[in-house]
Amino acid sequence: MVDVTKIFGKRLQQIRKMRGLTQAELAELVNLEVSTISRIEKGTQYPKPENVNKFVEILNVELKDFYTFTFVEKSREELIKSIHSIIEKSTMKDLQFYDRMMQLHVIYKSHYKGKVL
Repeated sequence: MVDVTKIFGKRLQQIRKMRGLTQAELAELVNLEVSTISRIEKGTQYPKPENVNKFVEILNVELKDFYTFTFVEKSREELIKSIHSIIEKSTMKDLQFYDRMMQLHVIYKSHYKGKVL
């Protein structure tokens, strides 16, 4: 049986990290204790509905993003292997596109310091 509380917590953690936020920063934004964010991310506590709404707004996601359980967390090594496989099969045009997208990502990250706009 699927433990929705644990899956929600992992998904919250994943989205928070993608937004470049620490637990403390997210806690401040949603007006919760850091320990509450920690318990939610560990899957030992499910957030109140009003806090789920705050997460949606603050993290700029749709509600369904927290309940889309098809995501698969990969290790760094798995991600590198997957990306390498894609690159090996790519055309020169695709490689140029990937290169430009990564450059833009680096520029964006350095300009906004990974914060949610």
